[in-house]
Amino acid sequence: MADIDNSELLSDVAPVMRETVQTRVHQQLRHLLMVGRFQPGQALKIHDLAEVFGTSAQPIRESIRQLVAERALEALPNRSARVPLMDDLRLEDLRRTRLALEGLAAELSAERATPADVEALAKIVDDEVEADEQLHVESSVSRNLEFHFRLYRISGSTVLPPIIEGLWLQIGPNIRRAAENFDARDGRGAELHIRTVEALKKGDIKGVRKAIEDDINRFFDLLARSGAKGSDA
Repeated sequence: MADIDNSELLSDVAPVMRETVQTRVHQQLRHLLMVGRFQPGQALKIHDLAEVFGTSAQPIRESIRQLVAERALEALPNRSARVPLMDDLRLEDLRRTRLALEGLAAELSAERATPADVEALAKIVDDEVEADEQLHVESSVSRNLEFHFRLYRISGSTVLPPIIEGLWLQIGPNIRRAAENFDARDGRGAELHIRTVEALKKGDIKGVRKAIEDDINRFFDLLARSGAKGSDA
């Protein structure tokens, strides 16, 4: 894969304050991975990232080390890292695991959701639809992430959301690339989130889980059809 200018891709990232530099660099890199700012196979160069974040190399190096441990990045020989490429076996493993854990989280959330929770989720869906109509992929992907994790936090589980977040760290770059190969206008992109909200309003617990499972399956099916998992080419 050709070298990509990280500084150009991340021109809107704000420098972080020194007193919380390690935590904030790590958090920002995690978020950027989850919304697909980096592409599968893309190298993350410590020097480039230090310039973008306005820090020394050390917090970048430590954040990369943590992200490698979380399987969000793969270590390279020069102590930098790259976004992993996904083969079919790993993608299928992630699909099965997401279906199990996110299906459970959605079901638990459906049992606990208040009218205020449902209203908040509906507002996120409205914003997602607007982003889709404007063909603003990054905003749509961000609202997608916001919807899922807002829903899963309603579950009351302190165990499930961080585990699910780790899965999204691994699959985030592919979420963005699959989204770029799908015409989400006219409500198509948010269709299954709309269905989730409708099921929540009815108290249909099984319907909520099914909508989320269908959403996950659609993503992986799109990924397979679009060839968006990346390659070394």
